Amino acid sequence: MLTTNLLPPEEQKVITTEKWLRVIRFLGFAGSGMLIIGITLLAPSYLPLYFENRELIHSLALQREAMEKIDANRVMQDAMTIQSTIASLRKSTERPALSLAMFDLFAAPQRGIMITSFAIDNNRNVSFSGNAMTRDDLLRFEQYVRDSARFQDITSPLANIIQEANISFNFQATLKPGLTL
Repeated sequence: MLTTNLLPPEEQKVITTEKWLRVIRFLGFAGSGMLIIGITLLAPSYLPLYFENRELIHSLALQREAMEKIDANRVMQDAMTIQSTIASLRKSTERPALSLAMFDLFAAPQRGIMITSFAIDNNRNVSFSGNAMTRDDLLRFEQYVRDSARFQDITSPLANIIQEANISFNFQATLKPGLTL
C-alpha cells in the first residue's frame, strides 16, 4: 500500500515531530517503569546490606580506638613474658625436692667459700668444685656437707687440703636415696 501525504510541508513536520515525541514518551515511560521495578525488587536485599556495612564500619572504628587505648602490642608482649616465665617455673619444679635440697645446701652462708660448679648425673653422682679462702674454711665446709644428710660416700682428694690459702677444691659424693633424680 502506497500512501501519499498531501498535507503541506509544515504540517507534515508537525505530524512527524508528534510521532517522534510519542515514541520518546513511550520509551521514557517504559524505561522509567523498568527502572522503578528494578529498584523495587533490589531494595529489600540492598537495604539490610547497606545498614550492616554501616554498622561494621562503625564497629571497626571502635575496635581500632580501643586497641590504641590499651596498646595491644604491649599486652601481647607481657602475655608472652608471663607465659615463658610460667614455662620456666614448670621446668624448675619438675624435681622440687632435689632442687630445694641443693639450693638449701649452697644458699647457707659459708664464710670464705665460693662454689663455681655443681653437677648431678643420672646415677645420683654429684660433683662440685669451688674456691676456699683458707684451709680452715674448706674443712668447715666439708664438715657442713657431711652433716647435711643429703650425701653419702663423700670423697675429698688430699690435694684439697695441701695449700694453706686460696684453695681450689672439688668433692664427689652420691645423693642419698630420698634425693634421687
